[in-house]
Amino acid sequence: MKKFLSFALAAALCAPAFAQKMGSSNTNAPALKQSLTAGDAKMSLDYTSITWASGQTMTMLADKEKGAKARERVNGNAAKNPLGSFSTSIDVTCGDVTLPAGEYQLYFTIGEDLGWSLNFKSGEKVMTTKLKLEDGGHESKRLLMCLYAEENGAGTYLSFGKMTGMISFVPAKKEGK
Repeated sequence: MKKFLSFALAAALCAPAFAQKMGSSNTNAPALKQSLTAGDAKMSLDYTSITWASGQTMTMLADKEKGAKARERVNGNAAKNPLGSFSTSIDVTCGDVTLPAGEYQLYFTIGEDLGWSLNFKSGEKVMTTKLKLEDGGHESKRLLMCLYAEENGAGTYLSFGKMTGMISFVPAKKEGK
């Protein structure tokens, strides 16, 4: 099952994604739908592959003082208009949150500390994991999320602009095991 989870997540998430659906540069952004089934485990990822266009919005958001209102607007829009959805038939841990089997809307937010978070929303419940990003030494015009296999689960490589980072997806441990 662990090998399937690694393969399933890698296949389902290894494609460009990210940012929210704001701005004219994302009017015709491609929509992607992927799903996997192996035994009892099923996962799917649907999202819109978007860009921050010329980067002016990113520059504004990165200004700690002057960008506060812009971050508030972008974060509010992200929560109202998630960039995609993720579903899993098995419980997984992503970063520091456990996602029970189910369906989730996905969106990213930027905190007051200028740190990025990935949000999983199910009904009114939102589970958030902080992303650890650093300068990757290259520039990506679109957010890239690429899940890869690890020995005990899977990892997700993230890249947007010059920032990169990784998060992990592993099968959630059951109580008593």
